[in-house]
Amino acid sequence: MKLVKITSSSDPRISRVPELYEEAYPIEERTETKRLLQMIEDCPQMTFNAIMDDNDEFSGMAVIWDLGICRYLLYLAILNEKRNLGLGEAALKALKDESDLPIILEVELPSDNLKQRRIGFYMRNGFHIETENPTILNSSHTYEDCFLMLMSSAELPDCEECQRRVVDIVYRGMHEY
Repeated sequence: MKLVKITSSSDPRISRVPELYEEAYPIEERTETKRLLQMIEDCPQMTFNAIMDDNDEFSGMAVIWDLGICRYLLYLAILNEKRNLGLGEAALKALKDESDLPIILEVELPSDNLKQRRIGFYMRNGFHIETENPTILNSSHTYEDCFLMLMSSAELPDCEECQRRVVDIVYRGMHEY
């Protein structure tokens, strides 16, 4: 597995991104697919990584934002036919190895088996629940039923500041492009 930083929305390696993105994330958790692809070129704080398998085939994506004091993993998704091959674990390890900054991410409350498995996946890969009620993040979502937990790969120097930067840089940035 390797991560390939994609800098152009016309890169042929990401032709399956729309299919993966729309399949992996419910509509309330994503921006327009066209906007996401445009952000590859227009958003310097965001890095779009194609996850390539050992045969150099596109297998997934990892979208991460540099927030200065931490990095925010916005999306990690693996194609259905490539799941359970260790690609997600390898991608997380590679992302952690890129920087000394902690990686943060949001997960839904463990209200069903899929959400419990997702939390378990991140915990098995070195993440912990930083806070079960990230109030700054939860109050910033545009849909009322959104309640998330914040996970981190390491202890955060300032959890509230990390949340503020997610809101100010990621959430607002996603709506500006």
